[in-house]
Amino acid sequence: MQLDQNLFFRKTITSWYDSNFVCWTIIVSMVFVFVFAIAGIIVASGNPYFKEHVWFPALLAFLSLILVIKIFFRVKLRSKNN
Repeated sequence: MQLDQNLFFRKTITSWYDSNFVCWTIIVSMVFVFVFAIAGIIVASGNPYFKEHVWFPALLAFLSLILVIKIFFRVKLRSKNN
């Protein structure tokens, strides 16, 4: 059987940093960061000296949540194509 010469039908090779294992590891790590940031928001909002610094853990929680969602959809889309 001959190999197909058309490049569009060949399976793409993903890099090591875009493999499923690394993506799931990043997702789990970012969930821990999200929980840590939520704890920071709770602590900072409870103390009157830290009220002005609540924006930093809120930003950290937002960015980690965005990263989890983005990588989850990437893994889900990749698994659908295989």
